[in-house]
Amino acid sequence: MTRSAAFRLALAAGIVTLATVGLLGYRLIAGTRSASDGLPPAGAVARALTREDAQATAQAVSRLRLTDLDGRSQPLAQWQGKVLVINFWASWCAPCVEEMPVFSRLHERYVGQGVQFVGIGVDEADKLRSFVNARPVSYPVLVAGGETTALPGVNLRGLPYTLVLDRSGQVDSFRLGRLDEATLDPILRRLSAP
Repeated sequence: MTRSAAFRLALAAGIVTLATVGLLGYRLIAGTRSASDGLPPAGAVARALTREDAQATAQAVSRLRLTDLDGRSQPLAQWQGKVLVINFWASWCAPCVEEMPVFSRLHERYVGQGVQFVGIGVDEADKLRSFVNARPVSYPVLVAGGETTALPGVNLRGLPYTLVLDRSGQVDSFRLGRLDEATLDPILRRLSAP
C-alpha cells in the first residue's frame, strides 16, 4: 500500500469515527427530551427500562445490607414504611455529582414528613468517603463498591439511577440520568402528603 493510500484510508476512518461519535452524542442528548413514567428518561438506554425492572431492583435493594462510610452494616429495610429515594451514584459520575446538592436540600425539606434519601455509591469506599468529606450531604451514603456484584438482583444500566418508592415499597417513579429539583419536588410533595 502506498503512503498516499494509507493516509486516505486513515483519514476516512477518522471521519467515520467522528461522525459515529457525533451521531451517538446527538441521540443521547435528543433522548433526554422525551417523557416516561412521570420522569423524563435520560437517553436511549432509559427507554429500555420498565416499571417491572425498577420494581425488581427496589425489591432486591430492600434485602441488601451495605456498609456506611464508617464501615457499619446498614440494612436498607430499616427505612421500610417511609417514602424512599434511592440514588445509585459514583464520585466519578458528573451528573451524579450535579444532582447531590438538590437531593440534600430535598432530604432536609422532607425528612420530617417521612421521606428518606439514601445514596448507594458504586465506587470504592475511600473515594466515596473523600468525596462526601469535601461535599457533605444530609442523607446516608452506603457503599456498594466498584463492582455491582455487591448488589445481587440490581440491574444497573447506568448512573445516576434513582428510584422513588412509596410508603408501601412500590416504585412510584424511576429515572436513569440526572434528576432535577423541579421534577422531584412535586413527586415528594404528593407522596409525603398525609
